[in-house]
Amino acid sequence: MTFTIVARDPKTNALGIASATGNLAVGGFVPHIAPGIGAIATQGFSTNFWYGINGLAMLEQRKSAESVREKLTGDDDGRNWRQLIVLDQTGETAVWTGDKNRSETAEITERDLAIAGNMLAHSNVPDAMQEKFTMMRTAHEPFEKCILEALVAGFKAGGDVRGTSSAAIKVMTPNRLPLDLRVDDHSDPVHELMRLYGKTQDPEYRHFFDRLPTPDKPHQY
Repeated sequence: MTFTIVARDPKTNALGIASATGNLAVGGFVPHIAPGIGAIATQGFSTNFWYGINGLAMLEQRKSAESVREKLTGDDDGRNWRQLIVLDQTGETAVWTGDKNRSETAEITERDLAIAGNMLAHSNVPDAMQEKFTMMRTAHEPFEKCILEALVAGFKAGGDVRGTSSAAIKVMTPNRLPLDLRVDDHSDPVHELMRLYGKTQDPEYRHFFDRLPTPDKPHQY
């Protein structure tokens, strides 16, 4: 039902998630991030929203990605209908795909990067996303653009077998304001998300955004 990328920039400790699905408002359920702590994407045939809430609490206690995955799924009798991506503060990643999720399902894990999907049009959707993300990172593109372009690549590779109705990107970095964009219901949500991201790069918007208070500069204006 959903294809998602979760990544970390080791230089800035930025954490990012981009996701798209053939259902409504993917940004309201899938992405969960705490800057400097970790990131969780929870999806699947029957998404467990509380994986995100409870998982971040465990990551805040410095639990590893693997141990968080094992605890969340081990305590859940419905785990076979879930898909879960965990990325911890060190860049370790872990994925769970229950065997009751509808095919095609696929996943990729490496340090600082995890990609997973279910109900995919093709099993190579995560491969296309990984290839695009790696290419963009090699070209030293901005971290958030790398994540977004990876989502576009997944969409072009087939994405959700039902089509795509909603898309979202969330990027959080310590001492910076978040990038948090959502398209909750649209005929072409991935490209609409790209259009919204383009508007955030407008110089006038950047001037407004860059003067807002941050934890390390709480009094700027």
